[in-house]
Amino acid sequence: AMAITSAMFSMLFSGSARTGSVDFSFLAPSSSASGGATVDVGSVKSALANAEKNEAKQLAQVAKDPQIQKDIARYVRVVKSAKTMDDVLSDPVARNVFMTANGLKSQVDYVGMAKKVLNSDPADTRSPAARLAGINGTWLDTVTKWPVGLAGIGVLQVSDAVTEITDNYVSEKRLDMLDQQLPGLGSAVLFKNIAKNLEDATDILGSPLGREVITTAFNIPKQIAVQSLVAQEKAINTRMNPAKLQNDHFVDQIAQRYLIMLNGGLGGITA
Repeated sequence: AMAITSAMFSMLFSGSARTGSVDFSFLAPSSSASGGATVDVGSVKSALANAEKNEAKQLAQVAKDPQIQKDIARYVRVVKSAKTMDDVLSDPVARNVFMTANGLKSQVDYVGMAKKVLNSDPADTRSPAARLAGINGTWLDTVTKWPVGLAGIGVLQVSDAVTEITDNYVSEKRLDMLDQQLPGLGSAVLFKNIAKNLEDATDILGSPLGREVITTAFNIPKQIAVQSLVAQEKAINTRMNPAKLQNDHFVDQIAQRYLIMLNGGLGGITA
């Protein structure tokens, strides 16, 4: 396993600001954390339920946002004219769209690392993407899905790829908007969708989202990232049973607990 320093911890696991212009205020209770009050279990349940119920409406609203449309148009132009992956990553807007769409928004400012990792061979166990897999598996997932280093920039230029990435970008921006109204709401919604993929502590630690939700929900210090993998897995396993993430009710309880802890403390909810 790769040793991780405090500096690497900050780089790989730092969150990114959630900003946007779409108003989803109807989803969140008036006593959100931004107003200094602690949310309660009822308001958290309501916010989660409304976010999931209104997904189609939210996506359509986000897709109409002028800035998001502008970002997508820029990405399409850059990708279609690009000769290499570096051309895409050298453009700030195109880089942001591509990396955000693939779950790498918090890494968008690390251009040099992105160029090395996203051009690497996912099958090579010594490649940058493979070496980062245990720390942030999203890098390897992205390179595996879009093997530009092996197949060339053409894999991103076909219409299906352009559509998938721009649709994913809209989806990620929707989650950002949810987070803006109730901190962590977008992350909680996404966690519920991917939780079944986290079969053990190793999977949780390799998923930035899984790590964030689980460590917050169970009050596990983020600094465990500088410890050995064995120590990190023990910290997870002593507080929860990852096998229970296959149970929808348990996952919902975790999502609620995460939001409660993130927005002021634990009040009347167990998982």
